[in-house]
Amino acid sequence: MFEDREFKSDVLVIGGGIAGCMAAIRASELVNDVILVEKCNTQRSGCATTGVDHVWTYIPPIHGEQGYTLEDIVEDHSNAYGGFVDKRILRIIAENSFGRILELEKYGIEIRDENGDFRLIKKIHRVPTFLHFAGRDLKVKLTKEVRKRGVKIINRVMATELLVQNGKVVGAIGVGTRDEIFYTFKAPSVILSTGGAYGMYRSPTGLLNNMAFPPHETGDGRAMAYRAGAEMVGMEFTTYQIGPKNFQRCGRGSYVPGVLVNSRGEKITGNLEEDLGVKAIDSSVENPNLFFQIQEKGSGPIYMDCTGNSKEEIEYIQWALENEGNLALLRHMEKSGISFSEHLIEFTIYEPKIGLAKAGILIDENCRTSISGLYAAGDEIGNVPRAVSPGALVLGHRAGEKAALFSKDSSIGEFTPEIENFIDHTRSMYEKFLSREKGASWTEAKIALQNIMEGYCGRIRSETMLEAGLLYLRRLRDTAVKELKANDPHELSRCLGVLNLMDCGEMIILSALTRKESRFALEHYRVDYPETNPEWDCFLVFRKEKEGVVFEKRPLELYRGD
Repeated sequence: MFEDREFKSDVLVIGGGIAGCMAAIRASELVNDVILVEKCNTQRSGCATTGVDHVWTYIPPIHGEQGYTLEDIVEDHSNAYGGFVDKRILRIIAENSFGRILELEKYGIEIRDENGDFRLIKKIHRVPTFLHFAGRDLKVKLTKEVRKRGVKIINRVMATELLVQNGKVVGAIGVGTRDEIFYTFKAPSVILSTGGAYGMYRSPTGLLNNMAFPPHETGDGRAMAYRAGAEMVGMEFTTYQIGPKNFQRCGRGSYVPGVLVNSRGEKITGNLEEDLGVKAIDSSVENPNLFFQIQEKGSGPIYMDCTGNSKEEIEYIQWALENEGNLALLRHMEKSGISFSEHLIEFTIYEPKIGLAKAGILIDENCRTSISGLYAAGDEIGNVPRAVSPGALVLGHRAGEKAALFSKDSSIGEFTPEIENFIDHTRSMYEKFLSREKGASWTEAKIALQNIMEGYCGRIRSETMLEAGLLYLRRLRDTAVKELKANDPHELSRCLGVLNLMDCGEMIILSALTRKESRFALEHYRVDYPETNPEWDCFLVFRKEKEGVVFEKRPLELYRGD
């Protein structure tokens, strides 16, 4: 049924978001053959699909004059996430982010304002470190740079499995999302940069794809790495996003200097930086737990109040939202006669997610995973929470460099019979999805997954509920493999995406079962272990082996790099 296509390269990049593009750009400077595989289209893929309007960074000429050091930003960022940060990697991001941002400027992206100044906003660090910029077409311009360097971009292809031979990655396989083509990629090094894992939990609107983050980011890299036996970290922690109700989109940091108020018009925490003359977001938008507390006290709904802002400030908010890709919201407001200057915008909490959390693939300071030849960057990684755009820029570039240097000293021969059998078995499973006359749809499977995750591993967790959820989830996955039906290659990619989300769900439940404490409020709350236990001040690292999943506590101090 499938047409077979085979490719060989020095470096294979899986995922064409910011990190994947940066990896391909850097790798192409060191080796001849680089392939970038993207299941969508690199011009509009990843979390920057519709744009991005901010990036945190350390600017020596500005922050140095303020007496704010590189170590200060590392400490601030680490403290914001309870110390669950690999400081070695965080320091690399902070030190190199400004250089990568200046590269974006060379690619034609408008980084400064009309006066040549940087628009700096205060968010989670003690001084303004979040740089607002015109990133609406960031991915379009990055794609242009990737193509200029001779990288072979293969769009509309979903990588589905890593090929690991004798403990070393030797390539990957995948399928076309528009044509019935089965792809085999052979490469001595592979970079995973497929982004986050979204859609495991039900959207408050009830609509499958009404999400703050791209619905096509289905945890593909995490699931592939998990199945291949790579070390994972922190998957017990799920986070919540705050934003406009019904129009579920990112962009909470674009409302500068709006203030969140309750139903009585009272400020929730207030913009405490106003008196200091510093542009800052209202810190309330960074605190989902506070939202729940206000609602439970009967003071909801909660609104973003920009009615007291000047015309220039309103224009700034609209400019930022446009560059963050919130065009649907802005057009709806215009069509409905809603304005920031006259109306309050109701904000709410979205469903739990994995992406900006402390959850994903464990890497070292050179972006290496625990599997030889396998690298990861961007929202794929788990040991630097909220690395986001600067992490994608810096670590993508670094992964491309380290993977290329690894490939220069590596070679791969023919696939072993075991690998060939694995490829044949996988191809056969995909063909069954396409050839079934009757079966379940990917939407049915996704709804079933969301019901399990919501009901057994949501805001409140316990050992008995988690164990039941794990049983139901594994049963669901087995049933899905036997019954899923795809009417075309696009639906096949949707089916495989849901299976990846199920694997991510398994990782979450297993990790939540293992961490016998509560930590970070909503991120991991066990009613049977309601207190935070100092004995669990550690990374929870795990890997899948033939005998099962093996967990290990790793002290945070191992990753401090002091």
